[in-house]
Amino acid sequence: MVHIRKDKVSFRAQLDVVFPGYDTLFDDLYSPVSLTIIEKYPHPEMLQKKKINTVSKVIQSKTCHRQAASDTMADKAIEYSKTIYSGCDKDDIEVLILQRLIKKLKEDMAEAERTIGEMIKLAQELPDFSIIKSIPGIGDNLAARIIAELGDMTRFKKKNELVAFAGLDPRISESGKNDGDHMHITKKGNKRLRCLLYLAVTCSIRLKRDDNSIKDFYIKKKQQSNPMCSKAAKTACASKLVRIIYSMCKTGELYQYNK
Repeated sequence: MVHIRKDKVSFRAQLDVVFPGYDTLFDDLYSPVSLTIIEKYPHPEMLQKKKINTVSKVIQSKTCHRQAASDTMADKAIEYSKTIYSGCDKDDIEVLILQRLIKKLKEDMAEAERTIGEMIKLAQELPDFSIIKSIPGIGDNLAARIIAELGDMTRFKKKNELVAFAGLDPRISESGKNDGDHMHITKKGNKRLRCLLYLAVTCSIRLKRDDNSIKDFYIKKKQQSNPMCSKAAKTACASKLVRIIYSMCKTGELYQYNK
C-alpha cells in the first residue's frame, strides 16, 4: 500500500500545477468519476468548451452513474474549469506527466483491490474472520487486513501482550501528569495494525446501530468530567477494541453487545 500513497502524493502535486483546485470538486479525489474526468481532460482548456452531454457520456462509460447524476457532475466540472488558470499550457510536458501519473495510480489501485480480494478469500477460511467481522464497523476488508497483521493469536498469552503488540499500551509520563486532551501511547508496536484499529473505530462510531459498545465508549470518553479530544477518545477506543478482539478470538464467540 506504500506505493499507492506515494502515487497519490505525486499525483496531487502534479494536479496542483496543471489543474489547480480540481480536488475541491469531489468528496473523493480518487473516485472513479474524478479519475475518469481528469484522465480524459487533464487540462482546464480541454474541458472548458465541452458539452455537458459529451462529458456525461464519458462518465457513464466508466462508472455506474445514471445520466442525471452524470450530467450534474459534468456541468460542475465544466463550469469550474472556466474559472481557473493552469500553471502550464495544455501542450506542455506537465500535462503528459499528469496523465502518466493517473494511469499508474489507477493500475496500482486496481492491483491493490485484487490483492485485498485474495486476502479476503484466504481470511474467510479462518475461524477468526467471522468473529472479527461480527464487530460493528468491521467488514470483509478490515477483518482480512486485521487478521493479516495479528498473525497467530495463540502467541499472545494475555490481553496486554496484544495491546503492546499494537503499540496501544499507555506510555509512562515522567512528570506524572496527564490531561484529557491526549492519550499517550508508546507507538512501539505494529503501526499498520494500529492504523487499522483506528480506522475500525472511526467506522464503528459512525454507525447508527444501538448495539455498539465501541461507540458507547467513545461517547463516554468525550463526556467524562475530564473529556478527551476526538483523537484521544478514538485511541482509547482502539485500545478497547483490540482487547475485545482478543477475548472474542480466545473464546470463539461472536460479538455480543454489553452496555
